[in-house]
Amino acid sequence: MRSPNRRNGSPAVGSDSSSSGYAGEAEREVSMDVREVANYLLNHCFLPSQAEDLLEKHYYAVNHLEELRRIFKPLGYTVVYHSAPLKVIALVSEYEGNQAKLNKYESILLLIFRLLYLQKREKLSLDGAHVVATVGEIQEEYQKLGLPRKLDRITLEAILRTLKTYNLAKPLDRLTEEEAKIEIYPTVILALPDNVLKSSRDETAAALDKYRKAGEEDDV
Repeated sequence: MRSPNRRNGSPAVGSDSSSSGYAGEAEREVSMDVREVANYLLNHCFLPSQAEDLLEKHYYAVNHLEELRRIFKPLGYTVVYHSAPLKVIALVSEYEGNQAKLNKYESILLLIFRLLYLQKREKLSLDGAHVVATVGEIQEEYQKLGLPRKLDRITLEAILRTLKTYNLAKPLDRLTEEEAKIEIYPTVILALPDNVLKSSRDETAAALDKYRKAGEEDDV
């Protein structure tokens, strides 16, 4: 399965959205320059508006899309702005080789997060609303797969460190209880190839079913 890129790579994304900036809300002064934002995108792939600690970088990127595109074009990248309801800036590579592979269990967790995001997003009426899942909800979906390896706290924390690097999800609590919360960003939709939001749930369920049927296989 293709996945978000490792450092100096890029994610696979779905269809492009409008590249125009926010009207009004992005008009703010920020103490950074285009090189800082470009370097961040190169290392982290996504700038979701839902991540409060990244708001300044996100707004700056929205207002400086053309500058960022000029920087990345000679390197074979483009910068895409996905408008509402996603509100995400993404760095996209033209080259398949720049896309990294997540390991089996990172891929499974990404698919589970994506499924939970889509289920919960349907119940939210406001654009940009924060989607949160609990450790218990994640464990419930994981156990449905019947895999031989248990999803213990250490494994979950390790996988979340990888997903957090690419701004796909972020733990909000210590992961010691089932009620501990994890925020899931809309970037989980864009981190998998050729996706349209309308059909993502069925595609995600089908992908998870493949892992369920292969539950006896060894780790990749």
